[in-house]
This record gives sequence, C-alpha cells and structure tokens, in this order.
Amino acid sequence: MRMEAVSNLVSNVSNLVANVSNFSQPFDENREERASVVIGGNEAMLIEFNAALLADFRHVERTLFALQRNLDDFYFVTLTAITFAMQCGFAFMEVGLVRTKNTTNILLKSTIDAFVGCLSYWLFGYAIAWSQGNSFVGWHHWAFANLQPEKYSEAFYQMIFTNTAATIVSGAVAERLNLPCYFVYGTLLSGFAYPALSRWGWYEGGWLKQMGFRDFGGSGLVHMFSGACALVAATIIGPRAGRFDPPRQGEAPHGQHIPGHSLPFVGLGALLLIFGFLGFNAASQLSLSKPGDGIIVTYATLNTLLGASGGALTALFLNRFLPFWGNYWSYLTMMNGSVAGMAAICAGCDSLPSWAAVLSGILGGIAFIVGRALLEKLEVDDPVDGFAIHFCGGLAGLLSAPFLIREGILFKGDAISAVGFGCNLLGAVVIICWAVIWCLPMFAILRWAGVLRIPLEMELAGMDAAKHNELAYPVSAWQEKQHGFDNKILGNNWVPPDTKMHSPLSANLTLRRRDSHVIDSTCPASCPSTNSEPALLRSVSTLNLGEVNPALDVSVPVLTMKRSTAL
Repeated sequence: MRMEAVSNLVSNVSNLVANVSNFSQPFDENREERASVVIGGNEAMLIEFNAALLADFRHVERTLFALQRNLDDFYFVTLTAITFAMQCGFAFMEVGLVRTKNTTNILLKSTIDAFVGCLSYWLFGYAIAWSQGNSFVGWHHWAFANLQPEKYSEAFYQMIFTNTAATIVSGAVAERLNLPCYFVYGTLLSGFAYPALSRWGWYEGGWLKQMGFRDFGGSGLVHMFSGACALVAATIIGPRAGRFDPPRQGEAPHGQHIPGHSLPFVGLGALLLIFGFLGFNAASQLSLSKPGDGIIVTYATLNTLLGASGGALTALFLNRFLPFWGNYWSYLTMMNGSVAGMAAICAGCDSLPSWAAVLSGILGGIAFIVGRALLEKLEVDDPVDGFAIHFCGGLAGLLSAPFLIREGILFKGDAISAVGFGCNLLGAVVIICWAVIWCLPMFAILRWAGVLRIPLEMELAGMDAAKHNELAYPVSAWQEKQHGFDNKILGNNWVPPDTKMHSPLSANLTLRRRDSHVIDSTCPASCPSTNSEPALLRSVSTLNLGEVNPALDVSVPVLTMKRSTAL
C-alpha cells in the first residue's frame, strides 16, 4: 500500500514538473491564471508526498535499529556459548590433573561452580556490577527484576564471565577441600566479590575506570583476582598429604610431585580453553554494530591466539633448557604456558600490534614458570597451577599493556600514557587487596569451624567411593579376562622393609598383574624389584584405578578390591 502511494505521488510530481515546464513557452495572457491552478492543485499532493517519505524514513530507521539490536544480541549469545567452552576446559584440566580416586569429586565440584555461580550472579551479581548506582556498587535489578529485554544478552555474557573466578579456586584446592565449602565460596565470590570489582574497572561510572584503568578482557579483573583467591585458599587449607613430606635420607629437600591420572584430558581441556578464550576476548568489545567493532573483534581474536602461541613455546623452551626447571620437554608445561599467555593478552588484546601480542604471551609464559617455582619454594600446593597461570600471567599482561598498546608508552611516550600505567598498577594492588579481604577471613573461618578440609583417612583413600559412591573408572568397566588381568593378591613382598615394620597401612596391599609385569598400584617408585621394568613405570598402571605418589614412604590401605581407592 505504501509503495503504491509513493508511486502515485511520484507520477503527480512528474506531471507537476511537466506543467511547470510550460512556463518556458512564449508569454500567454492566461499564464498567471493557469499557474495558480497548477500549484494549487498539487499543493496537497506535495504535502502527502512529504508525509509518506518521512514515514518511510522512520520505518527504515526502526528497521535498522532492530537489525542492530538483533545483531548485538546474536553476537553476545553466540560468543557467550563459545566462552562457556572454558568451563568444559577447566573441568577436563582439573580431572586430568587429579588422581583417579578423586575424579568424580573434582568433576562434580567444577560443575557446581558453574551452577552456583549462575544463580548467585542472577540473584545479586548483575545488580551489583551493572545496574544504576554509584561508582562503587549498583542496587537495581536484583534477580533481573525489571531488567529491559535488550539487556538480557549482555547479562547472559557477564554471568558466564563470572564463573571463571570460582572455577580456578576449585582447582587450587583439589583433592582435599570439603564439598560444602564450594557452595560457600562459590556464592560469595560469584555473587558479591567479583561483581563489585568488575563494576570498579568496567562499568562506565566505576571509580577505577574513571581514573584511567584499562583492562579490556580481564587480565586483572578476572585472572589476577581468581589467581589471588586460589593462592589464599591453597595456603590456608595446606598441601595434600605427601606433597611436601620431609625428604628421605640422602635426598635434597624439595616438593614431591603428585602426577595427575590423564594427560590427554589435560590436553583436551587446554584446547577447549583456547577455543573459549577466543570467544571470551572477542565478546569483550560488547558490541558488533558500531563502526570499527569488527576490526576490534578481529584484533582481539587474532592476538589471543598469538599470545597463546608465545606463552606455550616460551614455557616449553624454558622448562627444557634451564636445568633448574626440569630440563625436559613437558607437554603439560607447554599447555599451561599457553593459558598463561592468553591470561596476559586479555588486558590489551583489542589494540596490541601483532608483535606486541606475541611479546605479551612470552611475558605470560615467563611469569608462569617463575610463579610455579615460587609456589614450590614456599611449599604451597596448587595441583592445577592456578596461581602461576592466572595471577602471574594476568599480572604480566596488566602491567605490560600500557607499554605495548598503540596508545601506550612505547608509541606515545607522553604523560597520558604514563598515567595509564600508574592506573593499572593501582588496579593490580586493589585487585590483590580485594581478593585477600574476601578470601582470608572466609577460608580462615571455615578452617576454624573444622569444615574446610576432609579427614586424612578420606584424603588417602579418595573421595569418589566414600563421598559419592560413583567411581569414575569402576573395575567392571575395564576388567576383562581376555586382557590377561589377574586380581590375585600376591602379598606384601613389594612393600619396603622399613614400612612393613612401622606402618599399619601396609596391610591389605593390592597388587595387579599386567602381562608379564607385576604392577603395584600403591607401591612407591623406590620399591626394589627383580624384574626389569623401570621403577617409575612400575608405580603407574594405565588400567588400574589409582596412581601413586612415587615419593611416599608408606603404602595406602586398599579397603576393597572393587572400589580401588589406592593412591
């Protein structure tokens, strides 16, 4: 109907132009009379034409606005779904880095973090972080009440963002934190501590942002904060049994490495984290419909991958060629270095040149190696290296970004760029203090109440059977006669002589046979054996249901064969 009206008006205008052109003919005594008739007859048509044209413009404007809004909503929802892959990555990495006896437990806890975090952020977090208020806290839209529909996609994105803070803590206290504590710290960190911090640094009226603090993707606000919380939690709860036991006679004092049970799970988790990080940083632009948004999203995703590459190779080479850091090619170190490189790149991934992105990743990889060595020296047990990866990598990125971005000190060298570095340095101090203010009293109170850590007996036997009655690898799933397995109990002849006499835990030692080699799922690596299988290989079976701490001097009780709760 509108197009037909416009066509009629265009035809009338054409007629008007044709009539007006008659005035170019020689002078006619009736000319003025005819002109008044033509103009008077078409005046109404011109008004109608202008009104229709204005209505069309408004219709086009509304259509473009709706398209812009839909594009931003699709951008948020799609990239948030990709970002959620980080939760899968964290779960796989944590599962692979713990022993089989705690697989179900850590999988449950890493998933609880996501569910508790979503509900806590829905109830409290979004209101504190992004609703109307002052420069410190917001106080509207509790549980999304009266939230405008066009804000839901961004709220969904911020909800997934907040899960990272709690998930990293769960890995740092793996294999010894009591399950109810996850509900406590998950609610407080996701619903209150992190939202307030994110408001200060990201909300348009936040006091840190107004000062000049710049953290595009969360090197400080997400990774540093969660890494600092992980350090406080791991320090208060203490190390796992056997992790820093006194050294044996003739050995130098050092921490005893407790290997996880599945390196392939760790690798899969790290790759999922890389995939999730691409969406994580790309969505930090918070828009795709404004001029220049596409370029910034491209920079963010490309630089994220470059940072991961720089961090991975740096950690790999440092671990290989510096003799006091391993002197071997470590896949685990490489993948952890890649995550540290991505934690570092977040702060400036939107505006770093390509070479600066690689350099930022390299700094993240170096910071990770240093942080891991520092925790070893301080005897803080962090099974997933959460502090070294996220805090140290994030700190390196937050403080290097003001130098390396296109408006930074290396390019501008003016007072404004120097102020940016000062604001980021202040932000780092604020982040550390805020993490300590929340986590130190919280975990100290839980420890004082006697609910922070599981009993030693349960820690040694594993939590899957005792707490969940769900074994990740039940015997019935792998024990088959055609594979030549034999569950015959062979006795205690693999137990070191000094432990037979002094440790009641040596009773009921379970041995298993694999082909021609006897594999003791609880035997220390130093146990003497007449066969030719290397000691380190003797202590690990790919198909039994428990790995060993090769440094333990005592065997762990095997309560039942079917539950396989050996270390």
